Amino acid sequence: FAEQINSSGRVYIFGGGHVAQALEPVLTNIGFRCVVMDDRPDFTRRELFPTAEEIKLIDFNDIAASVSITGEDYVCVMTRGHAFDTVVQAQVLPLRPYYVGVIGSRAKIAAVNARLREAGISEEKLRTVHTPVGTPIKAVTPAEIAVSITGEMIYERACRREDPAHHACPMV
Repeated sequence: FAEQINSSGRVYIFGGGHVAQALEPVLTNIGFRCVVMDDRPDFTRRELFPTAEEIKLIDFNDIAASVSITGEDYVCVMTRGHAFDTVVQAQVLPLRPYYVGVIGSRAKIAAVNARLREAGISEEKLRTVHTPVGTPIKAVTPAEIAVSITGEMIYERACRREDPAHHACPMV
């Protein structure tokens, strides 16, 4: 017997590296439906993400060709670099997903946000991004970072259940 505990949209994980490999099974185990995407074939192998709903080899420069992100969905951006994070966020933010979390140091975040402002992304949209992603638990390893991100996403999902019309909870 299995009960669906949420009616949330999918979690789109951009990047298939070590943190994504730790994150996807944890999210799947608590009822999130995960789609993992990368532009490198070695990071889109089924054996890396055996419980993912989907794994896609995509072009980060043309996300719309591979997925349709809606206001119901969650997005985690953890690509291999600033340039790809910028490209992904520039395409994702105008779609207004329910949740966007981006991994990275404060310096990386500042650099990416500066490029996004130059590309016309508003301060209002940038303020909706959970970055650095996750609850502040001093996580270091990929598994710890996955737990941190999962904690934040559990919180967001609970807020959504309490008030479905509200778009994301205040950050804690």
